[in-house]
Amino acid sequence: MQGPDANLFQQLVEAAPDAIARHDLDLRCTYANATFLSALGLTRGAVMGRRPDELPLNFDASIYAAYLRKALDSGMPQLFQLDWQGLDGARRWVQVRMQVEMDAAGQIQGVLALSQDITAMKALQIKLEKAERLASMGFWEIDLVTGQSRMSQEACRLVGQQPGWSPTKEEILAQMLEPSRSHVRQLYLDAYEKKLPTLAYEYKIGLPNGEHLHLSCNAEFTYSDDGQPTRVFAVSQDITSRVHAQSLLEMRQREASIMMDNTPDTVARYDQDCRRVYVNAAMIRASGLTRDELLGLRPTEHRNGNPQAQPFEQLVWEVLKTGEERQYRYCYQPRTKRARTYHVRIVPERDGMGHVVSVLAIGRDVSEFEEAQRKLSDAQHIARIGYWEWDCTNGPDAGVQCVGSEVLGFPGVDRILLRDFHATIPADEREAMLQRYRQAFVNQEAGFRYEHGLVSPDGSRRETHNWVRLEYDTKGRAIHALGVTQDVTDLKALQRQTHRLEFYDPLTQLPNRTLLNERLKQALTEAGQTGDSVGVVLLDIDHFQKINDSLGAPVGDGLLQAVAARLTLALREYDTVARLGGDEFALIVPQIKQRADLDVVAARVKGVFQAPYFLQETEYVVTASAGIAVYPVDGADVAELLAHADAAMYHAKHCGRDNFQFYARELTASARDRLKIEADLRKALERGELELFYQPKIDLVDGDISGAEALMRWRHPERGLVPPDKFIAIAEDTGMIIDMGEWALKEACATVARWNSSHVRARDMRMAVNLSPRQFYTGDLVGTVRKVLAATACQPQWLELEITESLLLNDRVDIRTILEQLHGLGVTIAIDDFGTGYSALSYLTRFPVDTIKIDRSFIRELTTDRDSAVLAKAIVTLARSLRMEVVAEGVESEQQRDHLGSWGCHMVQGFLYSRPLPIQEFEALLSTWPVPAAATH
Repeated sequence: MQGPDANLFQQLVEAAPDAIARHDLDLRCTYANATFLSALGLTRGAVMGRRPDELPLNFDASIYAAYLRKALDSGMPQLFQLDWQGLDGARRWVQVRMQVEMDAAGQIQGVLALSQDITAMKALQIKLEKAERLASMGFWEIDLVTGQSRMSQEACRLVGQQPGWSPTKEEILAQMLEPSRSHVRQLYLDAYEKKLPTLAYEYKIGLPNGEHLHLSCNAEFTYSDDGQPTRVFAVSQDITSRVHAQSLLEMRQREASIMMDNTPDTVARYDQDCRRVYVNAAMIRASGLTRDELLGLRPTEHRNGNPQAQPFEQLVWEVLKTGEERQYRYCYQPRTKRARTYHVRIVPERDGMGHVVSVLAIGRDVSEFEEAQRKLSDAQHIARIGYWEWDCTNGPDAGVQCVGSEVLGFPGVDRILLRDFHATIPADEREAMLQRYRQAFVNQEAGFRYEHGLVSPDGSRRETHNWVRLEYDTKGRAIHALGVTQDVTDLKALQRQTHRLEFYDPLTQLPNRTLLNERLKQALTEAGQTGDSVGVVLLDIDHFQKINDSLGAPVGDGLLQAVAARLTLALREYDTVARLGGDEFALIVPQIKQRADLDVVAARVKGVFQAPYFLQETEYVVTASAGIAVYPVDGADVAELLAHADAAMYHAKHCGRDNFQFYARELTASARDRLKIEADLRKALERGELELFYQPKIDLVDGDISGAEALMRWRHPERGLVPPDKFIAIAEDTGMIIDMGEWALKEACATVARWNSSHVRARDMRMAVNLSPRQFYTGDLVGTVRKVLAATACQPQWLELEITESLLLNDRVDIRTILEQLHGLGVTIAIDDFGTGYSALSYLTRFPVDTIKIDRSFIRELTTDRDSAVLAKAIVTLARSLRMEVVAEGVESEQQRDHLGSWGCHMVQGFLYSRPLPIQEFEALLSTWPVPAAATH
């Protein structure tokens, strides 16, 4: 180009806003316009004749040089982007176009490079790509004439492809999963046919990694003049989360619908006109109306409407107006069913703007709950039980919330002040109770029990038993107390009365055998520490039975009372006089230093009988025979001393009566027989000489056999059937009772399991097995019972374990643990021969006892002795108040049976029904025993 045109071109290039440079075949710069120089901050002299790598460029010169070389080598135009740091420090983007320059002969002479600042466009592109990512959205277009496509980077990412992917329309369709693919193909064909300008649809695709996506698409079409589609521009968006959320919402709605229709709660929806628009099945059942009879109506629009409808409808209107929840107690009376009471919550339903659009009325049937509350209230009143709560953080001035406040001495209130409550506790007990609480707080005890008295407003004193559960905060401070208080005044009085009846002879008011044994045990313990001796005297009134028979029982009782009074006066304060039964008395004489001390006591006792007795205004001379044994010479324990004193007493009788005899070893000739029995007993178990007899237990309610007691017998090859009183004590003393007891347990469990499995009776029978105290002290009793139950397939509820009261006197802590573990297996625990032990009553609430068996000694005199009847009745009453079963042993007459039944004792055993029987005879009895009328239905 020559002349003015060339100058004009030169001026245009020089003033161009784009940076322009020329490079020769050696990449050296042969020209650079002002924009190029300005962008680099260089002079023309610094640039001309230099290669890119020789210049202080503010971009990557190697990339620029590489594209120059590529253009020279290929002769093809090059297009690329570069970023560099401008003179102002900001990052800039340029798009560089390189074009080779040729001479007239077509030979390449160099490269012309034109760089355009695209910083603003790049920023816009970045924002667009960010918007696409945030919206999970991508743009794509297809030229339907050439088949070429272009997809944005985000569109490629959405479908799991690399940026720059340029698919055909068939490749786009191939990513879609059926039935989306066929559906979308048909949508496009229909759109082309109808010349639709736009199309919106949703579809599902599969990604190369195996995942599935849900996408929505909005497409725009371009058509040629003849109506043929030429171009598609579309926006696709990932709606997978929305689809999943919608699916989850629909599932929850279905679940809610199912739940609403299957919940026992009534549900009704009311619109803004207070008309029902929905009711569930429970609502239909509760109202006794059909769905059509309920829908579209207000509560007050039903014929023969419920009088509660008006106040209920008013509450619905209030909730619609205020948006605040209300509650109502509604009673439905269906046409053919009894009335039901519902606690109804009336709650607002709001739209997205928070406006109340409808109301839900949700009703819960509280009929049984209210009935249970009434029964609980009655039970609390009967059992004299109250419940209370105390917020410990408020100190002594806090209020106590309570139910059954009359038990606490505040009838008719549901909240009392703690200081007022403390004022009702007797002053002599108050500080001890408060100290118990302080101790519990310090030790962070979870709960504890205690007893205290209460002074009622009328001045009367009541006794209470309390159980408290405590809660603590994270710092260990007590924050809440929940307590149960029971008025046990009557129970305590009954316990004291029963204790008196149980441990004292009701005729003479002297200690009975049980208390004698305990005092003698204590005396022996003290004597063992001091080195003193203890004398035991057993005394019988000579020919008392003749006096009783000839003069009558009242005279005999008077004589016993007179003898008791004289004996008490004759002895020291710390001596003990006891009546063992009948005309037999026992004396404990502790602190004996020498034999002469006993001679003095014997002389005093003889003096009791030297003076005559006046009975029914007649003078009688009475004599007595007594035997004396001395600890430790004549025996080391209670049983041995009593046995030896008894032997000495019978020796006195054999010596003509009216004399006192000291124990001598010659009196125990029977000991040799005992040794022989012991030797034979050791072989009895392995020889199979032991067997169990069974005595039935009778349920007085229906007269059926409810179970049996297993009693051990010894069938000796020479002695015949040896009664248990001849060998059980020996087995206890020698420890043989351990193996014998385990054998009896296994035999009894196997027997009752066989009976119940074959349904010999309509009900399951329970087998009672006696346990020896030695079984608790030796070996693993719990493990043995568990093993026997498993080996015999005996259910725990079929087994009852009988223990003696003496076991509960043991101060070993593991006795209670063992009983609790046995009870935890599911077996029943019974106290045998109840009424013959000491302090057993105080243990009834501490040990897991289910059954009390009244000793036969009380039953024997039930109809002839008023005191025995009173004691037996007291035991029955006590057992029932403690929710224990009571069994009477030794029932031999219908009168005894009828008395027991009238007192509430419905389980008996005795000769009235059957003596203990061998297994074959007992099973024959079972097969012939009448079936109760109730069991035949």
